[in-house]
Amino acid sequence: MNRLMLLMAVLLAVLWLGTPSPAAAQKDAGIVGNWSATVLGQQVTASFTRKDDMIFGVIVIPDMGGTSNTYHVAGVILGAEFAAQHGSGHLLKGTLTGPDTAEAVFTPKSGPSLPLHLTRQPGP
Repeated sequence: MNRLMLLMAVLLAVLWLGTPSPAAAQKDAGIVGNWSATVLGQQVTASFTRKDDMIFGVIVIPDMGGTSNTYHVAGVILGAEFAAQHGSGHLLKGTLTGPDTAEAVFTPKSGPSLPLHLTRQPGP
């Protein structure tokens, strides 16, 4: 099995196990667009596109040195739940909580997880 297919199978399994109810699974994730969160006074940004049940995105997380880390991710949507993974193993997993809000956790391959309260930003 190639690496991308294995990644998608793992992400689907993670989402399937975390799906709270069939009613929640019927919601459209609506993740497409630009999002931001403030963590320790720093702005984290995320931008997502969608094709069928797949999402593709770019997450930018500032680091302590004043620069930032950019992660290109791919993942899946199952109802209001979404998960996307970077090629090196970093994982973003979350739930759309409203039309313009989402709760997510960015878990790096190593190190502490980063909880994110994402808010949709206006624009294309």
